[in-house]
Amino acid sequence: MSEEVKEIKKEIKQAPDQGVLFTFDDDITQEYSNITYDGTNTNIKFKKKKPAESWMKDWSEELRLAKFFEFCHEFDKREDRLLLEDYQIFSHRLHWHEHPYCYMMQHETDLEKLLYYTIVFSFSNEHWGTITKLINQGEEKTRAHFVENRHARNDLFQIYYPKGTIVKDWLIEGPKKAAKDMAHILEDLERPYTMMEFAKLLEAYFKEHQNFRSPLYPCKNTARYVAMSRPDLVDPESILFGGTGHFDGMQQIFGGVNLNGKVKYSIDSDGQFIAENKHAEEWLRQMDVLVNHPNNPMESQKYLNVEDKTCFFYKHIAISHGIKSPTKRIPYTWIFDGKFNLAKNPDKEINVNADTTRHLWGRDYPNE
Repeated sequence: MSEEVKEIKKEIKQAPDQGVLFTFDDDITQEYSNITYDGTNTNIKFKKKKPAESWMKDWSEELRLAKFFEFCHEFDKREDRLLLEDYQIFSHRLHWHEHPYCYMMQHETDLEKLLYYTIVFSFSNEHWGTITKLINQGEEKTRAHFVENRHARNDLFQIYYPKGTIVKDWLIEGPKKAAKDMAHILEDLERPYTMMEFAKLLEAYFKEHQNFRSPLYPCKNTARYVAMSRPDLVDPESILFGGTGHFDGMQQIFGGVNLNGKVKYSIDSDGQFIAENKHAEEWLRQMDVLVNHPNNPMESQKYLNVEDKTCFFYKHIAISHGIKSPTKRIPYTWIFDGKFNLAKNPDKEINVNADTTRHLWGRDYPNE
């Protein structure tokens, strides 16, 4: 049952220009230019400590859409304090395929290796150190590395492993077996799989052959990364059904009921998403509004990127309203190649990499 709750925290918005963004190697400084939420309603209903309605509920849909697309336009610039300093949360670019893992895998022609590596990457919660250790140094050195080093991120999404699984052991043997068993489905394709079609095939395999109860989330991530790396195998322009954070973001933008858990759908023999109730039809309508909106800065893979950025939008607005706390910052090199610049700012030289973020995480991880 929902209850009327008034938020206690007074300062809910990031104040613009509230400090130094960070110092570059040449000592140039840049001030923050934050995304703010002036005029939102802070007296909204909550259910189980989560908003049951939008902070922007008093705004027109046009204004809510404008705020989401402002977030998208500003996303890669990394001038907003949260987007820059909490790189571990907002850990993709606007176009997700602009990612070091995709750059590595786009030329991988060995389908079993492609699937093996991508399952490891997805089921390790995208731990860059784990996947690069495996690719560059092999399985035995990776096992040795796991003895005293983190094998997976724990801040991205929850993976429900079978009871009793020792994850650091499974992360090599489980994906290796899956790739050996499943690589044949990527051979001699008449058409690319859709992302949900491929994710469902992986889900069925892990349930039947490796005793997983609910592996769809990491299977969807595997499908995303195969699609973004090898679009000839899995279509990155196809529909990708979102998770909890995505639906929280959609509720903020469109208002009304949160559709999480209410959408019923199937995937037909052609891999297409089939809406099976009114909530699924409404979700597709909302997705089409965002994908086809003239202010959408996304140039490709729009369904995939809208699904991703609505999740990030919710995290940003929730943190800005004091309802959600940022996750602990982890070493940049657990997420990306240390030299990869997460920022993509057309107007300013902003670098977000291991060196420029070290002051944010180095004290907690001095040996990284």
